Amino acid sequence: MTMPAATPPGLAERCARAVAFAMLVLAAGCVVAMTASTVWDVGVRYALNAPTVWATELSTYFLVGAIFLGAAQAHLAEANVRVELLLNALPPAARRDVMLAGAWAGLLVVLIAAWQSALMVVSDYANDARLFSLLLTPTWMPKAPIAIGLSGLALAMLVEIAQLSSARAAWRRSLPWLLVAGLVLLLVGFGRHPPPSGIGRVDAGSVAVLAAVLIGAFASGLRAGTITAAMLLGGIALFSLTRDAGAGTLSLLLFGAIAFFLAIGLRIAFALALVGLLAIYLLLPAPFPMTVAERTWSGVNSFSLTAVPLYVLMGALLVRSRLSDQLFTVMARVLAPLPGGLAHAATAGCGIFAAVSGSSVATAATVGSVACPEMTRRGYSPALAYGSVAAGGTLGILIPPSVPMIIYATTVGVSIVELFLAGILPGLLMMLLFMTVILVWVWLRPEAAPRLAPADRLPLTRASLVDSVLVLLLIGTVIGSLYGGVATASETGAVGAAVALLFCALRGRLGGAMLWACLVETVTVTAFVFLIVVGANVLSYGFDFLKVSQQVMALATEAGLDRWVIFLAIVVVYVALGMFLDSISMLVLTLPVVFPLAQSLGFDPIWLGVILVIMAEVGLITPPVGMNLFVLQGIARTVSLSTIAVGALPFLGAMLATVLLLCLWPDIALLLPAALK
Repeated sequence: MTMPAATPPGLAERCARAVAFAMLVLAAGCVVAMTASTVWDVGVRYALNAPTVWATELSTYFLVGAIFLGAAQAHLAEANVRVELLLNALPPAARRDVMLAGAWAGLLVVLIAAWQSALMVVSDYANDARLFSLLLTPTWMPKAPIAIGLSGLALAMLVEIAQLSSARAAWRRSLPWLLVAGLVLLLVGFGRHPPPSGIGRVDAGSVAVLAAVLIGAFASGLRAGTITAAMLLGGIALFSLTRDAGAGTLSLLLFGAIAFFLAIGLRIAFALALVGLLAIYLLLPAPFPMTVAERTWSGVNSFSLTAVPLYVLMGALLVRSRLSDQLFTVMARVLAPLPGGLAHAATAGCGIFAAVSGSSVATAATVGSVACPEMTRRGYSPALAYGSVAAGGTLGILIPPSVPMIIYATTVGVSIVELFLAGILPGLLMMLLFMTVILVWVWLRPEAAPRLAPADRLPLTRASLVDSVLVLLLIGTVIGSLYGGVATASETGAVGAAVALLFCALRGRLGGAMLWACLVETVTVTAFVFLIVVGANVLSYGFDFLKVSQQVMALATEAGLDRWVIFLAIVVVYVALGMFLDSISMLVLTLPVVFPLAQSLGFDPIWLGVILVIMAEVGLITPPVGMNLFVLQGIARTVSLSTIAVGALPFLGAMLATVLLLCLWPDIALLLPAALK
């Protein structure tokens, strides 16, 4: 959602943007360092049998830096997503006030997290705490970017508030900056151990943060302040009054609070963290706000997660260098004899690009930007043209590498390599089912895809062949290094990014501006993804305390339901969630409950991962929040969202058919992992 027209930025806003840019440069440097150190480790280990003792640990620290130092820029770029159904239904003035309230509520979360992270860093420094690792790194060093980055994110949120308040009086726009500056001084004065507030069990620092946020919200406008107070004070009152209720009631309260905050447009990462904060402060026997900082650190302190930014970087290099553009042309020549040949070519192109992307949105955008205009120019039905690419794009997170698969594997503790292997055959199966849908569509409505005469088929050029061969070589390098034992699943992202960089240079397409754009995209996507992961990690503390997963398992057991009935209920829940949430949000929100339940019912965790990724894909082409639909509408401009959604609907049936086939024959997913073992 675009911001309202703003007055010229003031000094504070310009300084905040400068800070965000400086942090972005550092975050981009972290991505470069992460790539270089991982590639170096793979090279010396494989070629010289001399593995380093520092690369894995330092790469993890670079990941932390990339996430949090890039958080401010990600927020300024509006990468932190939210559910906008209610916001879009409101008149402009009311929408602005609700967005202001959401910004203030999110700022509350970020201020507390930044403050507690700073206390964590100071405490670790004072105690000379060290990580139990080969380097025995002082813990304050890798944790410092968290406190710094979250402080920068708070500044970026003040910029958002300033933009939303641009039509207000000057003092209203200036007061938030002064409030936060005064708050920082007060918190510093409190030191490492804030005194009691005298209000319940909460410390004076937390009360000061809440007071500053409420005062600032009312300074932004009476209606914005009222909405903010209703959200925060209402949530505090509700959680306080129900503290002694049963665990079942409190669990429902957590889910209800999440649904409410998401519905009113609070950004997803902040909505999850805010509910977690309420649980930490009000449901635990004693408030323990330091939990926020600890969960933030533990949520991202994993080398396996470094694969996420590295795969994003690899895909960004291919897209921005346009090396992947010719996949559609080559596939169009190969599949031209089939009815609806160009739609088949788009689907196959999506499947190939998925093997080096890890992102469905990137896959749909890359193939769609070439395939959709070409199909419509040649008389294809817009519904078929855009619907086939919207569905084909979902292959981006099923055919490995896959960012959601990495998140799933890291969250539940299964092998990323096995999960990647498990996604290959289901991905190919789903691609074939998509092509079957196209054949049936064209058989029923031949006018939807006019046959092309041989002379009208897309020409192959030397450049298109060279580009396509390089992409296939890159796929072979990534797959070969992974399954050949040269690199781990986390390291193959760095290998792929380095090879993609080399190919871009060989084709003369590696410019400074292009490389910078790739790094900015990588940092932005990485920060957006992991802020959601952090928010879910804070929330899961409340889930763990209330034993939500155990209660759900007990409920399912006591009901005496067949495990497939429960599985069907899980599928229905994912279809419903997919209408409102992105794939990452769905997984991190539901896994703390769904995974233990599925384990208790005897479902294989690798098989389940494939199923849940497919169900997350369903949301990408399901209105009203299907990301692939919006991406393709941005390409089309003249084609309505409803046309694209209707075109994708038959392919939704193919995705559910894939799930059914996996239920009937689980070996479709488990055959390759079993062969690896």
